[in-house]
Amino acid sequence: MTARHIQIDADTFEAIKAHIQQQFDTLSWWPTEGPEQAKQEYRIMSANPAQLAYWCEKWLNRGQWRQLENDVRQRLRRG
Repeated sequence: MTARHIQIDADTFEAIKAHIQQQFDTLSWWPTEGPEQAKQEYRIMSANPAQLAYWCEKWLNRGQWRQLENDVRQRLRRG
């Protein structure tokens, strides 16, 4: 589990979900530890920001957090 750097709230919630879904759709091994279990838990825990924050803390490593942060910033800038 890693410390989260980006605030998962109403403002970032949809962008974070879009990033995670894109990773699931393009990388069968994502996240690197237990991807199938992570996907199952994501389906349950993606309903609100607090649960999604917990899911991210549990499943994402430092590099994946960095990618998430960068992608979310770009998505939010594009509007």
